[in-house]
Amino acid sequence: MKIRDARTTDAAELAGLTTELGYPSTPEEIAQRLPFVLAGDDQRLLVAADDHDRAIGWIHVALIRTLENDPSAQIMGLVVTAAERSAGIGARLLAEAEAWARAKGVPSVRVRSNVTRERTHGFYLRAGYTITKTSYLFVKQIE
Repeated sequence: MKIRDARTTDAAELAGLTTELGYPSTPEEIAQRLPFVLAGDDQRLLVAADDHDRAIGWIHVALIRTLENDPSAQIMGLVVTAAERSAGIGARLLAEAEAWARAKGVPSVRVRSNVTRERTHGFYLRAGYTITKTSYLFVKQIE
């Protein structure tokens, strides 16, 4: 297993992984989103690739700059396929994202996690993250 940058040719595998994460996505939808995620140097999408170079996990990390907080990095998403979980792949992806953030000069990494994802909370706590607040997400469709 190796960690590498995502490629547009990963769209089908990324769609399957994104669906496993709980966000149903088609390869076509991922192919439309990928150029925006891969562009620029303020975010990075890394994949864990198996011995056949197929994506079996991904992490998306982005720099966050807001008026009310110092700059930080935020994990936008992290998933490892169910068949490969608990093998250290998520920890390796997380370490790579943290190294990228450190190289970008930000002092912290944040991650938001749904309150129902208890196993995920344990993963982040074991990785040294602390719970600093609980919040709601409000969404309004404006189309």
